[in-house]
Amino acid sequence: MKKVLYTGMLLAALTACNKKDEVQPDNNGNNRINFVIADNLFNFSYFNTALERTGYLKKLAGEGPFTVLVPDNIAFNRSGYGNHDALLTESLSILNNMVSYHILGGKWEFNKLPFSFNQEIRTDAGARMFVTRWVKNADTILMINGTRITARNLPASNGLIQVMSEVLPPLVNKTVSDAVAADTSLTLLNVALQQSGMKEQLASDEVYTLMVPSNRALRAAGYGSIDKINAEDPAVLRRLLSYTMFKGRKFVYDYILTTSSTNQSEQAMLNGNNIIIKVISKSDGTQDITLKGTGNAQPANIVKRNVLAGNGVLHVVDALLKENQ
Repeated sequence: MKKVLYTGMLLAALTACNKKDEVQPDNNGNNRINFVIADNLFNFSYFNTALERTGYLKKLAGEGPFTVLVPDNIAFNRSGYGNHDALLTESLSILNNMVSYHILGGKWEFNKLPFSFNQEIRTDAGARMFVTRWVKNADTILMINGTRITARNLPASNGLIQVMSEVLPPLVNKTVSDAVAADTSLTLLNVALQQSGMKEQLASDEVYTLMVPSNRALRAAGYGSIDKINAEDPAVLRRLLSYTMFKGRKFVYDYILTTSSTNQSEQAMLNGNNIIIKVISKSDGTQDITLKGTGNAQPANIVKRNVLAGNGVLHVVDALLKENQ
């Protein structure tokens, strides 16, 4: 069987991703995952470049079976890789972590999982990720870590390809406390967590979702320096910060899937009070959410989303969520 025949099969699957495909074995190995990706460079050339640099092409030429989560070229562009040179000059350790996080052992047909949110699975290297299968407006939605699968179960002789709408950030932080400390846009927040006595709480086994302000947002809220934060009453900081987080794990798209036709819902925060979540439509046809505390004059936007940690999820927001005083 010639490899070129696979291009037509892939394009058909991309346009009819809800149709089940059967894997066709090939004793010559010409339809293994590495060949399928290389034969469809129009869609997958960025991921192929990452595979070539990291040496994972050899792994995907093996017996498997594997399931590979392949971000398409547009997904790489959205993640800041404007051209192939950006991948050729990227740190090899970053690429290794990235590619490893997109390879699963076994054949995973996610459309056969139960209808449920954030079902834990593991990558081939043992890292955790979370799969959602849900129905929205009669469409069955499949997501991994809050990112949509846009084409599913593309067959290879040694496994399956699932096409992703975004590059999945690898899970590198054990806790959300670690994720905050590692983010240079959250240095003031990290000091506030220390001053409030909440760092240990976020480093526990409890699962949290954080919707926390960036450095710029904290400065706009009156906390413009480390000295200013350290001079604040820890109890005041605890009240402020407990309105920016809650127990449980939620990705941005979880809200889009569960919000009714009103496009508005509420989220109870750690202090027991609610913020307003509003689903908005963007000019590119996608959807997003805004957040608004009872004391915010304007809705806040999420500027960094779905950063997965071992005990939760981190979202960075462009304003401090505030309560009415």
